[in-house]
Amino acid sequence: MDYFQSFQPPEHDPNSWQTRRDFSWDILRFIIEGNSPIDIQALTIADRSEAHRFLLSYGYNLNDPQDRNTLEDIFNESVRFIKTYFSRGHSARPSYLAIPSEIERLNDLRDLLVWASGPRSRDQQAWACAILRIMHTIHHIDNTMRVEFFYQIKQQILSRFKTNIVEKDGQVILGTGPLSVPLYGIFYKEEKTRDSLIFKLLHKPKNVAEKIHDRLGVKLVTHNRLDVIRALYYLYSRNIITFANLTPGRSRNTLLDMQKFEPIFKEMFRCFSVGDEEAQKEFLEKTAARLKDIPPEEDSKLTANRAQYNPSSSSDYQSLQFTVQQLVKLENPGFFKTRRMRVQLEKYHLGPDLEGLLQELEGPGAEKEVRLLFPLEVQIIDKDNYLQSIEGTASHEAYKQRQQDLACLRVLAGLFALHPEIDPRVKQSENLSLPLL
Repeated sequence: MDYFQSFQPPEHDPNSWQTRRDFSWDILRFIIEGNSPIDIQALTIADRSEAHRFLLSYGYNLNDPQDRNTLEDIFNESVRFIKTYFSRGHSARPSYLAIPSEIERLNDLRDLLVWASGPRSRDQQAWACAILRIMHTIHHIDNTMRVEFFYQIKQQILSRFKTNIVEKDGQVILGTGPLSVPLYGIFYKEEKTRDSLIFKLLHKPKNVAEKIHDRLGVKLVTHNRLDVIRALYYLYSRNIITFANLTPGRSRNTLLDMQKFEPIFKEMFRCFSVGDEEAQKEFLEKTAARLKDIPPEEDSKLTANRAQYNPSSSSDYQSLQFTVQQLVKLENPGFFKTRRMRVQLEKYHLGPDLEGLLQELEGPGAEKEVRLLFPLEVQIIDKDNYLQSIEGTASHEAYKQRQQDLACLRVLAGLFALHPEIDPRVKQSENLSLPLL
């Protein structure tokens, strides 16, 4: 007889604390499958002493006042976040949800981990897990996304675009010369708010902070779909973006049927190679008019691309989007500070102790320049789709609501499981398309 067929696991209640502690299959499965820890339903921590050891391994020593204050700040921000965004429940089934007072007025942070390990039949356990999910997300933001010199990084990257934007007679133009493209507008995303970062992570399946690629972004709005491909070609041909630094898997096209646009692009390229401005102008006008009468392609590839890229995006939102890494070069302040210190100390005749200290500060390979790759999200969209994105299901406000709803379902999953009467999945709105978590 096959061993795996004959083997029967011991009788146990999968929801009991003792079973989860002795037979922690859920946690082992999360490790093996590489899922996000914020989706686990319960912890397996027995008491404060075990919670202390868990937090020490996680990176926080509660005997250290600085670590303790940091964790308390993260806890308070998590409570504020839940009360601000989730206290009214989900848009498909609004209900007032109040954090229990013993959790909100917590005296010992270790209790939160112990309560999160309690029976799943209790609201206290569900709320403890909810707050820990937010705390874990904030922990990753604070310790993964600290980028020194962000202002200088932003200036270097966005200047590539800003120096190629020309305003003439009230018209915004990308570039100069025959390949220049008139724009309806250009918009810069120069930093996400902290709450936006939290939401971004909460609705990402892996909940990984370093995978946030849109802290910096540029949106080019063209007058028509033909100019979308023209703008992309200008960015590439003028080395404003470097295709070799493209981030794989981060490109999304829900706007252009590339198979149909290829012959149009080749024809346009031949026309522009001749150098006849009148012929070029005539070609652009005729092609744009022809494309205007053809609705955006609704083929399965574009639809699948949209759904795979971002579950919060509306099916009505159509654009071209990709992420590139830009290499930025920054002065190393530590190098110059040490050099200035050396100049001053040399006036007083350096001794061996000071010389050794300076060499230690300078390091064996002191560099004048710091280099790093930083992501930039580029989006190109035509005027009609941009205007449509301002209102309706494709609007930014509608997108934010869908994102908030998905995050609410994920964070409060335990609470919704205990109270089906407030679970929005019982009564889903048609345009939410929310997955069961």
